[in-house]
Amino acid sequence: MSPKNLTRREFIKTGSLAAAAGTFLLNNPKSLFALQDEKSRVVLIRNKNVLGEDGKINTEVLQQMLDESMKVIFNTRDAATAWKKIIKPDDVVGIKTNVWNYLRTPPELENIIKKSVMDCGVAEEKIGIKDRGVLKDPIFQNATALINSRPMRTHYWSGVGSLVKNYIMFVEKPSDWHGDSCADLAAIWKLPVVANKTRLNVLVMLTPQFHNVGPHGFSPEYVWKYYG
Repeated sequence: MSPKNLTRREFIKTGSLAAAAGTFLLNNPKSLFALQDEKSRVVLIRNKNVLGEDGKINTEVLQQMLDESMKVIFNTRDAATAWKKIIKPDDVVGIKTNVWNYLRTPPELENIIKKSVMDCGVAEEKIGIKDRGVLKDPIFQNATALINSRPMRTHYWSGVGSLVKNYIMFVEKPSDWHGDSCADLAAIWKLPVVANKTRLNVLVMLTPQFHNVGPHGFSPEYVWKYYG
């Protein structure tokens, strides 16, 4: 295993990709195309119309939320221009999601992100969407760009499951990283398979989970509609 020499606190201080309590987070090194910001930017967007009374996602509203966030992050007049600042036609793009069956990355969002990447000129066969098994997936093995997306929820070992923790599937034995309340998770972001590849983080807060009992505990009474 690679040395664990970067704590979560140090990770946030370096300005790499801090999983803030927001929805959209981007790492903006100067070398990333036309972007010149040295600091990460965070956008929080909420819209009550994104969820129906039955809890089903309104895909059109979700698309509008992502589009608006992209325009704000990149200061562009349209979302398509914003996407082209982080994705190029020759990229191989891995969309890292989370498939925990109780509260997963919405398939509607996965499809919206995939279409946005394809609209940048990336061929469909060069785009992968996966959570478990990324280390053995050819797309993720050869990825030049990663997009990271998962729901916000409490976690038995780390306290909170957010964007930093979502890359734990990029190690051979995830359980080895649960010690000390998962304090070394940020070191995963320095591994060659992911280092300097993340173009966008999308933290889903439509229905965050704020409490659980046990490693895989879930109850509908511990989630609420935040619409973010």
